[in-house]
Amino acid sequence: MTALQRFSPDHPASGIAAALERDGGVIIEGLLCPERLARFRAELFPLLDAAPDCQGDFYGYATRRLSGLIARVPVCRELAIHPLILQLMDIMLLRGCREYQLNLTQAIRIGPGEPRQFLHSDALMFPVKVPGSETMINCMYALDDFTEDNGATNVAPGSHRWTEERLPDESEVVPAAMPAGSVLIYFGSVIHAGGANRTGQPRTGVVLSYCLGWLRQAENHYLAVPRELARELPERLQRLLGYFVHAPNLGCVDGQDPVALLREPPAEPPRFAEFLPEEAKPLLAEARAAMQND
Repeated sequence: MTALQRFSPDHPASGIAAALERDGGVIIEGLLCPERLARFRAELFPLLDAAPDCQGDFYGYATRRLSGLIARVPVCRELAIHPLILQLMDIMLLRGCREYQLNLTQAIRIGPGEPRQFLHSDALMFPVKVPGSETMINCMYALDDFTEDNGATNVAPGSHRWTEERLPDESEVVPAAMPAGSVLIYFGSVIHAGGANRTGQPRTGVVLSYCLGWLRQAENHYLAVPRELARELPERLQRLLGYFVHAPNLGCVDGQDPVALLREPPAEPPRFAEFLPEEAKPLLAEARAAMQND
């Protein structure tokens, strides 16, 4: 049984990334300071208290879920652009895209008596292979202590390197036990499941996941986050929500970067602009010169 490696928030991102690439998952303990953890719980728990139980074999029957957390839970706006998390996403996801985005925000409260979710890979959401890159990476924040008995996420370390047909033996699955305030980061291709809760208390975690910028997001942030709120957010978060152009021109509006829609209307009508990456511009210049010489 391979245990997930654990790190402190001041560990270099390169070292965390190396372990993440090897095992498919890592735990960073103490990423949330006590004040931020308390604020997170105060903002989220009343919403989950009012949410209904899920109904389905995958989502559970004694589990509650809540999405749209950028709009509903302000502390998630801070976590989505946490410097260490973005450093790791830069290292891992920019291998397969020029800009990545926020894929999903979801709180998951596993109630007493809920059996283990069936083992699965989230990468099935995107039926495409990207050589050298993951399509998505999940960050599961523990708002309660995660234990083997209360539903800690079960993970099969190294399963991101397996063939699609291979299923893990129970000896290859480990609980991501971690104290409240920690975060489990794991690849979308890693086999995992919500654990069984054999205690009398619920356990609550929040997933913020990121995906390649040219994929469709699991959560429609343009509708989940009202335009009035999106205008007030930091530009880095606006772009993570999807207000950006993935070069050369994926996602533009009238040939413009959609983040401009969150600003004051321009004095002049928009003009079509090029969003070519710098390394592509010499090739375009050569092609134009060749056409002129012809």
